[in-house]
Amino acid sequence: MTVGPAFARLSAVVWAFVNSAPEDSAVEQRRIASRHTYAWKGGGPAGAQPQPGGAVIPLVPTWSHFTRLPSWNTKWRQWFPFNVPAGNWTFSGRVALYHGLATLNLPPHSTILVPSYHQGVEIDAILAAGYRLRYYRVTERLEVDFADVERRLDDTVSALYVTHYFGFPQPLEHARRLCAAHRLRLIEDCALSLFSRDKGTSLGSVGDLALFSVYKTLPVPHGGFLVTQTGQASAALPSAPLASTVVQMGDLVHQGLRASGWGRFERWAAQVTKRFGTMVGWQRSQTIWSGSDWDPRMLGYGASPWVPRLMRFMDPATVVARRRANYTRLASRLRDHASCPFPDLPEGICPLFFPMMVPDKPSFQRDLDALGVQSGNWWADSHPTCPPELAEEVADWRRHCLELPIHQELSAAQIDRVAAAVLAVLARQR
Repeated sequence: MTVGPAFARLSAVVWAFVNSAPEDSAVEQRRIASRHTYAWKGGGPAGAQPQPGGAVIPLVPTWSHFTRLPSWNTKWRQWFPFNVPAGNWTFSGRVALYHGLATLNLPPHSTILVPSYHQGVEIDAILAAGYRLRYYRVTERLEVDFADVERRLDDTVSALYVTHYFGFPQPLEHARRLCAAHRLRLIEDCALSLFSRDKGTSLGSVGDLALFSVYKTLPVPHGGFLVTQTGQASAALPSAPLASTVVQMGDLVHQGLRASGWGRFERWAAQVTKRFGTMVGWQRSQTIWSGSDWDPRMLGYGASPWVPRLMRFMDPATVVARRRANYTRLASRLRDHASCPFPDLPEGICPLFFPMMVPDKPSFQRDLDALGVQSGNWWADSHPTCPPELAEEVADWRRHCLELPIHQELSAAQIDRVAAAVLAVLARQR
């Protein structure tokens, strides 16, 4: 199924309406500041040119096209975690974590060991569930420092939380043995590693609890997924608010228009409807949406019924194959010219992004934006509860790690365009 031009234009008008009203709250102002603009403005690095028609390369998949599958396709249900009978759809991964913790029967107010390198909203979810935190070190390669974990154990610790960064696995066998020896629950954060496998074992299938952020890998408006080792399902949650689903579906269409070279139309539609949206007084902050900020309102919601319906257009095998091919192609073009912490892609990994270390991340992002290439800066800050000495140990990752797009909607030519833009920016900044 391909989103037709007429539908895309109509959707853009809807998106512009629901996104153009006043946004006055402090949280909303931070969200506005974090949004990217990707139209070509000129003045980019020498030797690089904008894409004809103003098309941009989006960081995450959009609705510029779908995998061509019939609407009755059920391939996605054959893949972990969606093949787990007691698996639960939630609004996001942090919601899955919050409700999943209740199924583990941990002692109230016990301590959960969490990594020093984290996004932050998962920390908020654990705190909201009533548990205490203790941070442990990760290595320079972002692997669990098990010696440090063991030093931090005491009778109050009830669980070990591990994060699979960028789709790459943690040493799960070691983690499982440690948890068994100390009677700990193992929690796998697979928000960045949907469909990844380690030696044939799906990430998320070893821990007592695993959470996924489906919308980070697939073009759905929102969606988290929860699985537990015992097969115990959490209580069913109410469907996400309609306004939230409409806004985020509109976001996908909006980014798809820009990716398809319709950015000028999208901007025109936003300008036309802005005054009407102001008159109505609707604010985006009145509903929930998936983002980097903590919003406790979303804890009460599951996914919209539209999310599993949209999953019918997804073929996990194609998603994995394209992401792997794009990652490998980009690595081959950058590994001799840039600092790539993970240039090699082990068998079974479904990468979320291509991580790259840059000297000046804000400046690098601005130059890539000018060339129509989106990039990510998702984990720039440590949670306030992280001890300063541990936060400093991963500060280089937060200051210098830039995420580049390699998702399933990108062609080989677009990956080459990403590489050319990166090399042009590197040449300019050296």
